[in-house]
Amino acid sequence: MMEDVSPPGPQGPGLHVKEAGLHPKGPGLHATAGFGPEKQPGQGDGRRLALATAGALVVAALILVAAVMPAEFGRDPLGTGKALGLLDLYAGAAEPAAAPAASPSATPPMTMFKVDSVTFTLKPSEGFEYKYRIEKGGGLVYAWTATRPVNYEFHGEHDGAGLGVAVSYEKATAGKAAGSFTAPASGIHGWFWENTTDQPITLTLTSSGFYAWADEFRQRFDPVKHKGVVDRTRHELSEPPGPSPRQ
Repeated sequence: MMEDVSPPGPQGPGLHVKEAGLHPKGPGLHATAGFGPEKQPGQGDGRRLALATAGALVVAALILVAAVMPAEFGRDPLGTGKALGLLDLYAGAAEPAAAPAASPSATPPMTMFKVDSVTFTLKPSEGFEYKYRIEKGGGLVYAWTATRPVNYEFHGEHDGAGLGVAVSYEKATAGKAAGSFTAPASGIHGWFWENTTDQPITLTLTSSGFYAWADEFRQRFDPVKHKGVVDRTRHELSEPPGPSPRQ
């Protein structure tokens, strides 16, 4: 037996220690606060649980109406979406992202692939031009060779730029050149070659690309009778044999 260490009295304040193994709750040492008998769960606890559950449901419903509906569905019955800027979130999600602008080289308007191979003769001190009609974004690959070095300029005359207004892409003196080109604007694009020697020169050009035709501009060679007169000769170009590649 253990002695009761609480002040005298039937159930006075303090800690009451019962006999080991004799407490109705089972064996062991049990301590009870001296504030009267233990309270058992009853009808009051169930009511408080029900009130707490109902309160949580009300709060969740308010969050749904005040925040979730404006941001996710664009509905704002309480006006909180506009006040808090939540409608802007819905508007941003609803608008489809703008597709990136395609570069001209990605969507060229020319769809017919053609090839060209031509040979020219330049008399001593003669110059002439040869240009392809290419729409903006169209392009070509090319290579040309000459039997002697020539002065040349690769350039273009863009639509709407005015008569005789040209944009230079490359200018040099050489006996050959090769490369690729994408038209920055619709117009005619090509070369001016000039023979500065006292001997005839043979020049051969080979190209393929998305162009419509080629024009040859050659000044009439009599400088007295035909000063400033330029003949323009249209070269109709052919498609390669077999299936035509598409851009």
